[in-house]
Amino acid sequence: MKRIGFAVATVLLALFAIALYSLFEIQPMTRRLPPSRDARINEYLALDRWLQSSGLTVRTESSANLSMLLGAEERQIFIQASLFRWTDEAVEYLVRWIEEGGSLFLALDYSREHFTGHSQDWHNEGPMLLLGVFGIEAEPESSMSAYRHETDLWFTDFPNYDSRVSFIVINNVVNEQPLILNDSSGHTRLVQIKRGDGKLTVSGRPLFLLSSNLDRAPNARLAWALFATDSVPEATLNGEEAGWLFIRGLTRTQGLFGSLFRQGNLVALIVSLLVLLLTGFWAVIPAFGLLRGDDEKPLRPLRERFLTEGRFLKRYDALGFYRAVYIKEIKRRLGRKKSFNSDAELQRYFLELLGRPIDEQDFLKIIKDYKTILERI
Repeated sequence: MKRIGFAVATVLLALFAIALYSLFEIQPMTRRLPPSRDARINEYLALDRWLQSSGLTVRTESSANLSMLLGAEERQIFIQASLFRWTDEAVEYLVRWIEEGGSLFLALDYSREHFTGHSQDWHNEGPMLLLGVFGIEAEPESSMSAYRHETDLWFTDFPNYDSRVSFIVINNVVNEQPLILNDSSGHTRLVQIKRGDGKLTVSGRPLFLLSSNLDRAPNARLAWALFATDSVPEATLNGEEAGWLFIRGLTRTQGLFGSLFRQGNLVALIVSLLVLLLTGFWAVIPAFGLLRGDDEKPLRPLRERFLTEGRFLKRYDALGFYRAVYIKEIKRRLGRKKSFNSDAELQRYFLELLGRPIDEQDFLKIIKDYKTILERI
């Protein structure tokens, strides 16, 4: 019988497995994980880790001035133009620093309105003065030209350039043949010029370095050529530490309240909180008046409870329990003033306090005498 049951169960299990295999299909599911907080704050996180894995140190500052550059040990610096405090002394120092072997990557990260001169005369600013020494001029691009470049980008093999600004190289100022990179429309988006023992590289906002764009092969090749190809050998030959100093900003992440105030309705939030508070108080605060319920029976008087306990102890000849409690308390109080070597000495002291001997026959009188002694101590 057991064998028949086992065979039937095996057949049913096999039929169930065949039905599952024929009727259902297992498909892999892709679960999208949000980027980490480090990636949201640092949009260049992939570049940093890439350079560090290649033996290059990466140091980041959110802002800088001339005094910071004077104390920097790195010979390769990335400057986000809007985060640097430009002065004539800083421009002169950077020119001299590049001629002595420094490598500077200058990113013009200004807005299109800034480039078109709506905010101020940017031609006389520090970054433009520095570019002028190297024979480079920056020109703003029209919004329509920028739109055509951005929409055509993913169908070409060009890196992600900033389409808001293009560059012009003045040949009569440049001594050596510069490296000029154009986009798909033929506009110059990146220029690298050698001067003395160093070099200057300038572009708009370096979109090809962002973590979201670095997985494209054109962006990765350009990033490696600019930041890693010459870094390790040059630093090793000069006995210096191979690394980059990045002066760039961090992206502020929106918390819960920041997103709520930015996208939600503040008035609706306040009204909802008030309604919730009123409803909660209305639910927990009882109505005015006496609470309804069964009346509790009053407790028995203390005297009655004491007498009941005394009768119980008397029944079992244990009334001495009360006497022992009183004597213990009397000894405790007298212990602060004097000590007694025996019970006889203690009894003589009781006689002095009462003025008469304690009646050992009547229990109530005994307790009354001890209470009198406690009051006189």
